[in-house]
Amino acid sequence: MPLTKGNQEIYTHLAVIYDDVMREIDYDDWADYIDAVIQKHHPDAQRMLELACGTGSLALSMEELDCYDITASDFSEHMLEIARTKAQFRGSSIVWKRIDFFDIPDSDTYDVIIMLFDSINYVRDVKSVQQVFEQVKGVLSKDGIFIVDFTTPQHSAKHADLMNDQGITPDNYRFVRISNYLEAEGNHYNEFIIEKLSDDKQTVLERTREVHVQKTFTLAEIRQVAATAGLLEVAAYDDLDLVEATDQSDRITLVLK
Repeated sequence: MPLTKGNQEIYTHLAVIYDDVMREIDYDDWADYIDAVIQKHHPDAQRMLELACGTGSLALSMEELDCYDITASDFSEHMLEIARTKAQFRGSSIVWKRIDFFDIPDSDTYDVIIMLFDSINYVRDVKSVQQVFEQVKGVLSKDGIFIVDFTTPQHSAKHADLMNDQGITPDNYRFVRISNYLEAEGNHYNEFIIEKLSDDKQTVLERTREVHVQKTFTLAEIRQVAATAGLLEVAAYDDLDLVEATDQSDRITLVLK
């Protein structure tokens, strides 16, 4: 998940609860799906860059496939610190880097760049999405592909209420997530209230709040942005399936080159 220069504060506190917030995600299934997409469209790919990798769970699942040389990046040092700890415990060889996806270093190129879990929805206008896509295009190798997913207005309209959540992490962080979609704006708001509890869980030692805003995009909007950025659409898939996306799809995975 992303953190960029324009919103440095978000994910500062969320990092400690992020794995619990994402606990229903089956990263092995996601890794298998992304691998299937790569094998279909660029089977010779080796060098992979993940943008907005969060705490590294997907990168670690991709590494288990033993197919790719992986660089995983995020702009949040808090996220990367957790990712590196998890990787060290597993003896991983993933390279972890702090990268702002608005300013991707061009010293290396990659056969596959992935940006998933609707991270692009945090880029809240089409002009800025175009800037990200242009940055990606600049570091794709010859025949390289960019795999990016995004959520549509239908997704938020259907699922916003279901995303309300609460819990306590193993290291005594209690959190509440309040999800709200404002259709007129096309913005999906997620408010997180995070409390650090004492060992006996009876006392609140610290309390913080983060509000995350995601912009929903239609397939037509993202297609236009990709074309303007000079990227060619290879495929558009419906959610985690290799079937063609439509204007009614809730989550869309685009393959660009």
